[in-house]
Amino acid sequence: MDELKNEITRNGKSAQGKKELLKHLDGKKLTLRQAVAAKCYDCCGYYADGKIDCDLISCPLHPFMPYRSKK
Repeated sequence: MDELKNEITRNGKSAQGKKELLKHLDGKKLTLRQAVAAKCYDCCGYYADGKIDCDLISCPLHPFMPYRSKK
């Protein structure tokens, strides 16, 4: 778990969800909105390609994604 936290801290882009994911990995409670942001951050590979819409409309969290385009 510490290796993952170190990887996120070193290589993860500064974006919505980063601090929330780190908070989760520390075992702290998250609000629903924080949990969604953390999952999107994780699923999008720490936004390595930039803060863009993942376009995974089949994902039930997509409507709540922090960087979803307003299509």
